[in-house]
Amino acid sequence: MDVEELARILDGLGHPLRLKIVGVLAKENRPMYLNEIAIALGISRALAKIHLKKLEKAGIVKSRVVMDEKRGMALRFYELVPFDVRISPDILKEVVG
Repeated sequence: MDVEELARILDGLGHPLRLKIVGVLAKENRPMYLNEIAIALGISRALAKIHLKKLEKAGIVKSRVVMDEKRGMALRFYELVPFDVRISPDILKEVVG
């Protein structure tokens, strides 16, 4: 891991709500629709979408669009991307070089 990757991941995880989203996705261990995530956390879809975009930009989650033929609409599902973050002064010395 290099310093840019570490900073990107830490930035993505740097909000309590994003940590909760990661926790919900980890607990469910399956792709979840945006609305499911919002309901699980008791937040609006708009707020969930903002934070999911930040997590996706950080490479912590990925999304895919699935067409729901019955409803005639596209649904965006989110799932975790495997990641491992460990941080200590020794690791920072190694990453920063």
